[in-house]
This record gives sequence, structure tokens and C-alpha cells, in this order.
Amino acid sequence: MLAAASFTSTQVIVVAVAVFASAAVTAVAGFGFGLLSVPLMSLVIDLHSAVIVSSIVAIPVNGAQMLMYRKVRERVIGNRLLIASIVGLPFGYLVYALISDRALRFALGAGVILAVAALARGLDLAHVGPRMDWALGFSSGVLNTSISASGPPLVFDLQARNISANAFRGTLNHIFLFSGTIGLAIFAIGGKVHTREVVTALVALPAMGLGLLGGLPLRRRFSPERFRVLVLVLLVAGAVAAVAKAFN
Repeated sequence: MLAAASFTSTQVIVVAVAVFASAAVTAVAGFGFGLLSVPLMSLVIDLHSAVIVSSIVAIPVNGAQMLMYRKVRERVIGNRLLIASIVGLPFGYLVYALISDRALRFALGAGVILAVAALARGLDLAHVGPRMDWALGFSSGVLNTSISASGPPLVFDLQARNISANAFRGTLNHIFLFSGTIGLAIFAIGGKVHTREVVTALVALPAMGLGLLGGLPLRRRFSPERFRVLVLVLLVAGAVAAVAKAFN
């Protein structure tokens, strides 16, 4: 693994395993790749590199799922969330480049736990106007380019609006693909993307493909009720991982 520059063979292998596991979970839930892969990768590589590697590999992950569910996504709500998230990307980059992420991780963890508690109690915000979409979409963009955890605000928005599982997957991955690609371009323009991260991401791509192939058949096992429980469990896991990493 000499091409991975300062990353050792062991580090690259662990990254590939993290990508495989995260892709498999994402294939079932429709989200969670960055939320799961970044904490796992950061066990063996630095956090900033983990964010970049995750951002690169997430593009084909999201692109594949967007194509699968393109006909059922919520276009009006999704477009609002996408535009707002793009607006938030530069602000997240400033956090990534200039500010310690510890406080942001604590805030994310606390916010996600409160959101999960509300959703678990049956919160229904289907009647709420577009202001919620704009606010949560912007938050998603900030989290995207700061700690590669753009999912929780979008998940809360779409779950609170009670859309179907497939529309949920299609809408999320449409947003993830375009906002993630733009976010990666911002990183590249800012000189934050290095050869070792690109090479490591390319080496991990086969693991991503295997993870998707392994996870997609498992979707049939999840009824709407079980799917909602899975989403809430993943949100809690992501919150715990975010807070745990803040102590390192």
C-alpha cells in the first residue's frame, strides 16, 4: 500500500472494513454512511482525513441509491432541503478548517438524542411549512463539510413528515449526492484533499460495492415499523459516536 502515502497497510484495511460495514447499513436504511464510517475510520486515521475519504466514497454510494429510488423521491421537499444544504456547505468548511470540532460534536449528539426522543413519541410535523426544511437543510450542509454527518437534520425532517421508506431513501440520496459532490469540490479548492486520501478511497471502493450488494437484499426484511426503528437506532448510534469522539 505504498500509494497510500503515510497510511499503513493496516490503516487502509481498517478503512476498507469501515466502508464495507457503512455501505451495507446505508443500503438498508438509505443513510448513515458518513455518520458511521467517519468514527470508524478515525480509530486509525486522523479525523480530517476520515472526513475526506468518506466524502469521496459516499459519492458512488449515494449515486447508486439515488438511481434506484429516483421515481419516488419527494421532489418539492427534497429540492428545498438540497438548496438549503448547499448554502450551508461553505459555513461548515469554515468550521472544518478553523475551529475545533469538539463543541460541534457535543451539540450534534445532544440535538440528535432530543430529536430521536421526539420521533419515538410519535412527533408528526407533516403540517409544518417550508421553514423547517430551510433550517434543517442549512444545518445539514454545515455538518456535511465540518464533520461529515449531514444526515441527522434531513432524517429528522423527513421522518417527522412521515414519508414512505422508499421516498425517504430516494430523497435523502438525491440530496446527499449533489451536496456531497459540491462539498468535496469545496474541500479540493481549499487544498484539503491529498493524494493519500484519494488513493485510500479508491482502494476502498470494492469494499463499498460489496457492502451495497450485501445490504440491498436485507431491505425486504424491514416493514415500515421496523424501518422506523432502524432509523432511530442509527441516529442514536451516530450521536453516541459523535460525542465519544469529542473526548479523544
